[in-house]
Amino acid sequence: MEPSPVIKEAPIAQGGPVTPLELVTGSSVSAHLAPALALASEWAGEGLVALVLSGSHASGEAVWAECDGRRLSLSDLDLYAVMRDSAEARAAEERARAGRRDLEPRLLAMGLAAPLEVGFLSRSGLARMTARPGSIELARNGRILSGDPAALEGLPRWTAADVPAEEIRLLLETRGFEVLAAYGALESGPLLGRLQARHALLKAAADLAGVLSLGRGEYASGASARIAWVRAAVMPQLAAVLPPEWSDAPATLDQVWTAALAWRGGGVRALDGVAARAEWRAVARAWCAVWWLTGNEPRRDAFERALAVGARAPLRRRVRQALSHAPRSGRPAPLPSRLRFALAGTPQHRVNASAAVLLLAAASSGSTPALPVGALRALRALGVSSARDWDGVRRQVLRAWDLWVLEGQRTGEGA
Repeated sequence: MEPSPVIKEAPIAQGGPVTPLELVTGSSVSAHLAPALALASEWAGEGLVALVLSGSHASGEAVWAECDGRRLSLSDLDLYAVMRDSAEARAAEERARAGRRDLEPRLLAMGLAAPLEVGFLSRSGLARMTARPGSIELARNGRILSGDPAALEGLPRWTAADVPAEEIRLLLETRGFEVLAAYGALESGPLLGRLQARHALLKAAADLAGVLSLGRGEYASGASARIAWVRAAVMPQLAAVLPPEWSDAPATLDQVWTAALAWRGGGVRALDGVAARAEWRAVARAWCAVWWLTGNEPRRDAFERALAVGARAPLRRRVRQALSHAPRSGRPAPLPSRLRFALAGTPQHRVNASAAVLLLAAASSGSTPALPVGALRALRALGVSSARDWDGVRRQVLRAWDLWVLEGQRTGEGA
């Protein structure tokens, strides 16, 4: 059974009670977000200078759905808490980390069927934000919900041309994890889980346009504008630079972008069976084609190239991180294992490369992803997973991503 059509977010009259926090911008915020905003404010504590809304909820692109009679946000709630000083920011981070245990059901009760992402930083930390897609979006669309209305004045105004190649690649790799995570919940199970998985999948598809545009020094405001720019400026030349095995990429990208725009436009529904599997594979192939075009590593064999991408950091950095890698979740890989695989890359790059191997294998498989010999060899060299089947590796790689890179935010294990 499909959910009811999505309900568009209705503006709240200016001057009315939007959240327990004082609204200083005069712009509307859904009252459905009030409990989650209050929780973020509680984590911040008395050192909070300003609470800033960013991401899709600030830009007006958030996706909401009716599910089981409730209105729920499928989009992450992205916030920045500008703190009085760095000590207050660290203390707030610790409170947030402790509060993440069993957070998912609490957020769902608040109407947020997506992660609550809060960045705690001082004014000087805000001024030091590097050129990334997130900092560009914050400067464009950040909305101060409470506190000092001038809190964002020190934020650098970066452009797309300032974003380094490594940040572009990390954006692509992060979206690859979202594609892998969506695989397990698209076809069956509760309706909400399938909606969440399809939202993550189509968000990843839309962000492929961001990767292609950033690589050319452009980054229009909003997913629909970025997709339109890439369709006009990049797609006509794409077929000429792709190898024969990716010749279907232009048509596949166009297909998944059409689905992503329909989703953001209100066409929120879950797919079943064959349709869900076909859409997942289309997004995986689209991701792999963009990955193939990103960076300047040799492009002879896809799995060998994944190993080269994993080892892209300077050797000194790889060895240093092998010795010192200790995520705040407290669950790094054992030291002997880290030293053994130091040449293969930093812990994060090895996890990212493992995800790329999985997607490359799935994109070249039939309806059920499998691991060819080349993929198994690459995964063994990267040392992130000991499993032998595709889904087993997928689960282990996603867990390593959560614990080694995200500090347990996805599972709450780092709390």
